[in-house]
Amino acid sequence: MYMSQIKPLLSNLPKRSYLAIGLFLRLLLAPFLGHPFDMRVFMAVGAAVARGITPYGQYVLQNIFAATPHPHFYGTFPGIGYPPPWGLVCGLAYSFSSAVAPNNLYVYVLALKIPIILAELAVAVLVYNILKAQIDEKVASKAFLLFLFCPFIISVGTVWGMFDVIALFFALLSAYALQGNWRLSSLYLSVASVLKVFPLMLAPVYSVLLYKSTRSLKVAFQFFLFTVAFTGLFTIVPMVVFDWPVSNLYNALVYHVNTSNPSDYSQMGFPYGAASPFNAFTLLNKLSGGLLQLPWVFVYVWIPACIAVYVLLFRVRMRNADFASTVQWSLLLLLTLFTTRVWVSEQNIIFLFAFLALSVFLQNPQDLGTVQRLWMLLFSFVIVHVPAIAFFWLPYPWTLNAATSFADGTLGWTRLLLMTLLTFSWVALSWHYITNKLRWQS
Repeated sequence: MYMSQIKPLLSNLPKRSYLAIGLFLRLLLAPFLGHPFDMRVFMAVGAAVARGITPYGQYVLQNIFAATPHPHFYGTFPGIGYPPPWGLVCGLAYSFSSAVAPNNLYVYVLALKIPIILAELAVAVLVYNILKAQIDEKVASKAFLLFLFCPFIISVGTVWGMFDVIALFFALLSAYALQGNWRLSSLYLSVASVLKVFPLMLAPVYSVLLYKSTRSLKVAFQFFLFTVAFTGLFTIVPMVVFDWPVSNLYNALVYHVNTSNPSDYSQMGFPYGAASPFNAFTLLNKLSGGLLQLPWVFVYVWIPACIAVYVLLFRVRMRNADFASTVQWSLLLLLTLFTTRVWVSEQNIIFLFAFLALSVFLQNPQDLGTVQRLWMLLFSFVIVHVPAIAFFWLPYPWTLNAATSFADGTLGWTRLLLMTLLTFSWVALSWHYITNKLRWQS
């Protein structure tokens, strides 16, 4: 399979050479590929923030990029749907690319992706060091190659241009530091949460795990409160410093709680549900001619589902809340969230993939087939959903037109069908592993 094919090619190279190859591959892909919606949003936000404008505005692309005309730089695009730090990163990328190569779109795209590329390499190194300390060099090396060259990770980061991997790096740091230095763990989780909001859902899990290991409610509450406070601080301070309207931030973040059809995807003709199992309703709605609609109550199912995980963890007897326990309960919480959420972007599932892979390497290293099947299912979903041809929209504008025409055309239902089948496959695979292979009492 994947690991057996690539390892002989790299078996005689030191780790630095692996990293050099991984970096070269990413630098080769990054400037020319990107998600047709998200990348244009980030490009517009970067140009706006560099001029002191809020990252939560509405941007007319043909005005912002008048000096670099492109067939797909037209229309009004919204700002980011995340806390402000990523908007600041976009602004720095625009300023850097403008200083190095003014009005060069490819340099700008590369500048936006540099933090993502570095985070992908950093995650591979972090996983290697963790497993080398926890298990041994052999297992750590396998994991290192997996994370460094996994097509799914590369596709949603370097190719897509989405930055979930940066938040993942800090979430993994938080999980590993939890028992040794809970204050530092809280800080890491806050950074992850201020990049992508949903890692904040891990805070109650880590608080309960701390209570079980320390038997101190004070420590558990402090961890939770510190995490929430730091996340809020990192969110509000940039808004105050740059005098950006807080109301725009609220409107950008509220959909994380009750989203059913994010406004950005509705502009693009991309279907409701994305990688959520609820994407089946998109297919059924299309086949029924628009008659079938998802009841609104399902929008909030993820809230009681996550609470149920917190309660279950609190009730489980645990002798040793170690790193392996942190990984497996993080995995359960994330899988529960992504199974019950009505909208799940496939980039978010990099968190699920990382924690499941870590769980396998830590507890079931003989079951690497599960990890390989999972990344293949997730990578296939990306290829089908985008669809893959649309990643080439910048150098070849016709590809976005072709992808949109197919998605909205008479055969668009085949794409929705494949998305549904792939989603239920990765969900079933993950739940099978988590219910049959994990040891829930330690």
